[in-house]
Amino acid sequence: MESEIALAAADGLILRFDKTPHWRVEWKESDWLGPVGVAVHAQATAAGRPLRFVSRDFGGRDDLGEYSGLDLDWSPLPFALHTSARAYASRSLIVLRIAAPDGARNLASASFVQPSVAWTFHPSRRQIGGVPPGTTSYGHQYSEFALPVSSDANCAGFFFAPHRPSVVEPLLFIAPDGRTLLLAPLDGFHEQIISVPADAQHLDDGVRCGWHGDLADVPAGFATELALWAADSPRQALAGWAELLLQRYQTQRLTRYADDLVGKLSYWTDNGAVYYYRTEPGCDYATTLERVVEDMHERDVPIRSLQIDSWFYPHQNLRPVSTEGAPIVPPSGMMRWEPRDDLFPEGFGDLRKRVGGLALAFHSRHFSSASPYFKGRSAWCDGEYAHPADASLLEDLMAQAAAWGASTYEQDWMVESFLGVRGLRQAPGRARAWQESLDRAAGEHGMHLQWCMSTPADFFQSVTLRNLASIRTSGDYRYLFDNGLNWVWFLHTNALARSLGLNPYKDVFLSHGATSLSDGEAYAEVEALLAALSAGPVGIGDQIGHSNRDLILRCCREDGVLIKPDVPIAAIDRCFHANAFLHPVPLVGECHSLHPAGYWIYVAAFNACRDKQTMKVRVDLADLGTTRPMRRVVVYDWRRRSFELVDAAAGWDVELGFQDWDYRIVCPLLSGDMTVFGDVAKYAAAGDRRVARIRIAEGALHFQVRGAPQTCVEIHGYARRRPREVRRWVPDGTKILCEDNASQVDTWSWDASGRWIVRVDVATLGWADVTLLAAV
Repeated sequence: MESEIALAAADGLILRFDKTPHWRVEWKESDWLGPVGVAVHAQATAAGRPLRFVSRDFGGRDDLGEYSGLDLDWSPLPFALHTSARAYASRSLIVLRIAAPDGARNLASASFVQPSVAWTFHPSRRQIGGVPPGTTSYGHQYSEFALPVSSDANCAGFFFAPHRPSVVEPLLFIAPDGRTLLLAPLDGFHEQIISVPADAQHLDDGVRCGWHGDLADVPAGFATELALWAADSPRQALAGWAELLLQRYQTQRLTRYADDLVGKLSYWTDNGAVYYYRTEPGCDYATTLERVVEDMHERDVPIRSLQIDSWFYPHQNLRPVSTEGAPIVPPSGMMRWEPRDDLFPEGFGDLRKRVGGLALAFHSRHFSSASPYFKGRSAWCDGEYAHPADASLLEDLMAQAAAWGASTYEQDWMVESFLGVRGLRQAPGRARAWQESLDRAAGEHGMHLQWCMSTPADFFQSVTLRNLASIRTSGDYRYLFDNGLNWVWFLHTNALARSLGLNPYKDVFLSHGATSLSDGEAYAEVEALLAALSAGPVGIGDQIGHSNRDLILRCCREDGVLIKPDVPIAAIDRCFHANAFLHPVPLVGECHSLHPAGYWIYVAAFNACRDKQTMKVRVDLADLGTTRPMRRVVVYDWRRRSFELVDAAAGWDVELGFQDWDYRIVCPLLSGDMTVFGDVAKYAAAGDRRVARIRIAEGALHFQVRGAPQTCVEIHGYARRRPREVRRWVPDGTKILCEDNASQVDTWSWDASGRWIVRVDVATLGWADVTLLAAV
């Protein structure tokens, strides 16, 4: 071919066939990914150059917008394969498509990580100056909880979980100025992988995006699409790509308050909780749970649901229950999903009655191939594991859960189900059918789902589900690692979950110190903070008689309703350049509550680095992404109970020791030089289940206070000058709390620093409107 061909999307994103001659991806630099090619098994085209090249221009419009495209014909291939590229006029997006018009058989390669058919990129063979110096790569390993991993620009230095494959998706290339090129699937979420070099010795493998190596057969017309999305920052790239998925699949998400597990305080018995494979001395499990609930109620700790973990059903390798608990979590498969005879000889019977009628969540896991379920049912068996080959067993188990009084079915060990049973991977659509069957059956029985130990593919596939209420986004609490590693994991995987509209769950935590059955939690305040800012469930796992009620109530109201931000806390863009556990850089996360008056932004910073050295941290308001303030704000320092006025171009400094933390609330300075901090006894002080509809109207500051009926709520804020009047309104009338220089001392105060405090009785309705009239 003698001349160059270019396919251009918005903002200068270009797929170009140049004079070298190779296909390359340009975006304000000449070569983001190195030579682009196609490979079938080991039959790659030479350095991505087609041995026989024919292109056909086409154009049109689809659900993503108006595009121009090229059909590409590569070297002779062992079966009919159609590849094409589309570039979108209104989006910085190029879509690469692979299709098998006649289908294909016996595709499987040597391993899952070796795609049978793939687009290939070789970042190590970029042209000089192809990307800016200091460019890095980032993504989520194909592992439980989608482990966040980082590397250099050549993708050869990822710090992987060694027991999981060297597959990273989505894969982001991030320039020092934040500009990001993202590679991620648009469909075929369990059929496509992005395979990267396992280590520096495998650098020549490059990046291979295509059909994983265990996919054996595909039907006629099978096709997959890969997105190349360019954006100004990592978080914007994730959000833009995820928006496409949510739009394409018309995703309908459950709310942050969909049920009692996700919307109210819960009690958990999973790994990390005190009563995981452990009972109170002299008690059986049912009695232990009964006493837990009685103790919580006596202490006014308002739990509203109870999780029953994997200890309740028999595994292939049965583990004993004792007062010592269980130190390890082996992956042995489930034999039967029913109460163990040695723990519940009469079945669950009146369990829900004994625990006060609380909503129940039941844990489940992957199946053992020795399970009696598969003596009369179709299944794929693979060594010690098996998986149902149709939906009938899953439907039966969901009906069973409903009969037990379940509100939530927790599907755990999802990675083990998929990677542990080859039959689930051998043909397209099987994993999707499994997850959609669970989703459909849960909906039919009035239940919701929680995913646990999910791979990135499970996150992506969630766009077709309607009953997934929450998803775990970090490793097990206090299991194998320092707290700090899980904080890094949590904030980064939350960025993925947040972009997809999912409600993350941090995992259980302990609110207390050392006890007779536990060594307690030294970082309980941080664990509670992260749980509250997750926008998902908040679950405690305390020993009877030891719960720290004051700490727990920083997450919720007296009636158990969680006080949340609108979106999950997630790592800010600058954190994507280096892993804050592996490198001495701060971990900073943000989330927000949106009111008519603007964004109230919650900003938490941590020293999570494994070197355990003190760290100086700078947080600039400009770092806060798309919700960053454009004008002066009031920054409330939650730990020190102080505040300061800060210009939009400024920020703050703090020094943090190992696993120390800083937490601030950025509040807009409104007309009349006033603002609301919120209920500063809570982490999400301006969350909409405590403070709602903050706005300025007719020279006055208005907001609604919400709480458990017949409680009094204290709200803090700032006013440069003393407000001339403060009113509380409920349907039975208006009450003046402050007028000119007179006020009811027990309900209102203002001092020379500008801090005001109003104490609001929400009466029997659980809400009251408050108005502050600005000084004149």
